[in-house]
Amino acid sequence: MDMRSLAEKTILIGRPRFQSEYLVKQVEALAGQAVLCPGLDIQELVMDPVSPSDAYDAIIFVSPTSVEMGWRNVSELLKAQPGIQLAAVGRSTAEKIKAKGGLAFAPEGQGGGASLVKQLQGELNLSSSTVLVVSAEGGSEGLEQLLGCEGSVVKTHACYRRSDIQDPIGAGMLAQLEMGLDGWIVTSRKSLANIFVQFQGQEALLTAAPLFVNHSTIAEKAMALGVTTVFVCQDAGEAMVHSLEDWFQSLGLEQ
Repeated sequence: MDMRSLAEKTILIGRPRFQSEYLVKQVEALAGQAVLCPGLDIQELVMDPVSPSDAYDAIIFVSPTSVEMGWRNVSELLKAQPGIQLAAVGRSTAEKIKAKGGLAFAPEGQGGGASLVKQLQGELNLSSSTVLVVSAEGGSEGLEQLLGCEGSVVKTHACYRRSDIQDPIGAGMLAQLEMGLDGWIVTSRKSLANIFVQFQGQEALLTAAPLFVNHSTIAEKAMALGVTTVFVCQDAGEAMVHSLEDWFQSLGLEQ
């Protein structure tokens, strides 16, 4: 790794603050300048733990945040019933579960909840299963509907709340980015939409810069909003940093 591979590059990071630490540190370690512009605020909800006596065949975590903020609430349940199938929407979510000491089934590719349900059917008889979905307040409606269509009994455990951040960007940030925005990072469709609201009247700054995302559905939304260059990375961590490096290295080779 070239420790100056992002030298003089300004990278806007559109993730919630508590999720941005790794990317900020990596960009700065590679001599780049990280500008934090979250489109969402995430707050942990204080919830009672799930009872160890509750009967579940599977627990699905919908995001890395659901693992970070919900794991403690199901830990006693998992100790009491170690045979419960753990499942994750996305590779980065599965990695979070692994870091907690668990082993989660995760779908191949980037199909999200639909792929998970389809492939999970081969691991469980969903038509006779009770599934706990650990998610944000308001649930993960699409996933719950898919499971319900397969005949599962679905219960939810909300462990965090997402709030939109749509205030216009400040004059200082705007002046900085007008000097050059070399790339930006977004890891949810909602954050993407909110950042475009924040940049109302200045959208050209976003659409002209290469965007790095962690899912094809975010890429599709970005292109619909006018972003011309979008890279889909395998995760929102190391793979995303490598994609940034590869992009700027390729530009250097073309010069």
